[in-house]
Formats: sequence, C-alpha cells, structure tokens
Amino acid sequence: MSKYMKLLLYEFKNIIREKMTLIMLVYPLFMIVLGSFVIPILINNYGTDASGQELASLIIIIVFANIAPFVTAAMLGFNLLDHRDENTLDTIRVTPLSLRGYVIFKTIYSYIISVNASFWSIQGVKLLSGDNYTFNGVNLWELFSLSDIFLYALVAALFTPVFAMVLAAFSKNKIEGFAFMKTAGMLTLVPALIVLETMQDYKQYILGILPSFWPTKGLLVSADLLDHAHNISFWMYMLIGVIYSCFLIVVSYRYFESRL
Repeated sequence: MSKYMKLLLYEFKNIIREKMTLIMLVYPLFMIVLGSFVIPILINNYGTDASGQELASLIIIIVFANIAPFVTAAMLGFNLLDHRDENTLDTIRVTPLSLRGYVIFKTIYSYIISVNASFWSIQGVKLLSGDNYTFNGVNLWELFSLSDIFLYALVAALFTPVFAMVLAAFSKNKIEGFAFMKTAGMLTLVPALIVLETMQDYKQYILGILPSFWPTKGLLVSADLLDHAHNISFWMYMLIGVIYSCFLIVVSYRYFESRL
C-alpha cells in the first residue's frame, strides 16, 4: 500500500509542477464562481424574455455538467504526454508494476478527481447561486437531487480516461495536445443540442455516440426536464452510459498502447 501512496504523491507533484495541469486541477472552482454569480447577471441583463432566459440557463447547466470530466481528462492526458516525452512509460514496462498496471493506477485516481470535480461543479453552483436560476417560481438547480447529482458524477467521470488516452495517443507533444484539446473542447457543447425541439424524439440518440450524452440526458430526465415519450428512464440512461464508457475505455487504452 505504501508504494502506491508514494506513487500517488509523485503523480501529484507532477501535476502541480506544471502551470497548465495545476490550473486544470482548480478549474472547477472558477466555474462554480462563474456559474453562481457572473452568468446569472449576464442572463438577467441580456436575456430577451423569461422563456429565453430559462432556455439559456438550461444550456448553462448542461455545459457545466460536462466541463469537469473534460478538464480532468485533459489534465490526465497532458500528464501521460509528460511521461511519454520523458520516456517514463518505456521504463515502467520493465518494472513489476507494468504499463497496464500504471495506466490503471492513473485512471483510478484521475477518475476519483473527476467524480469530485463533476459533483461539485453542479452541487457547488446549486448551493451558491441562490434563486438566480428561478423561473416561474421554480429553481432549476433545485430540481436535481443530491443522489442524482452524485450518480451523474460517477457515470460522467468515466469520460475522463477515454479522452485522456485518446489525447495522449494522437498528440506528438504538448503543443499538439493543447491544439487537440481546444478543438475537442467543442464536445462539451454538443450535449446542449438536446434542448432543441428537433432533438427531443428518437433523434436524440444520434448524440449517443458521445459518452457524455447518456449521463447528461439521464440527469435532465431525473429532474423532469425535457420530458418526451421517446425518453427512457433515468437508470437506463445511466446504465447505457456506464457500459458504453467502459467499452470506450478498453478501446482507447488498446489504441494508446499500440501508439507507444
């Protein structure tokens, strides 16, 4: 157990020594402040009417729910790039830990960080925003229960190892990794398309190619938002999200390993 604690300490030293990964570690705190105090002011001042403001707030909730797993994935991906550039991964291959064991270790602690970041990105705004997201007497954030937010975080955080290993596999260096991250950052906005009227029926499942769709839509269903006959239950969205994400984790790891 002690060797894993030493390894964990070493990993965190690597994270905080780089400004980019350090910023990613505290990024959810900035998002909580932004979502609680800044964005409500912008929506109230520039929103055209109550329905438009409510729609904008719903999009903000979806985007916030998807940012934390993406940022944590980028942090893990850049960390893997660091190890690859320093040939650390080649060294690990000949140790008793093995490359697979090391990646599993990194995946587990990054997943735990992602779960916490995902949970508090939603729960933090819910606690601090007060009545800033209240429309027609209903506070949108209050519609999400504590247990549903936690379950969402458990499933959504599975996206972290998938994107991290894809980022590390496709990028030759940190510069390419940063460019890839900025381009792929659009993925955090794609689930927001589910608020469109045309994406309420069976066409919503087109977005299911993204693993983040399933827990996001499940969270909205749990709050009775975007109700439609073609929706499935909250638990089915979460179950499909877990199975699909686990499948992508296996595929992305094999691709990452083949690229080393």
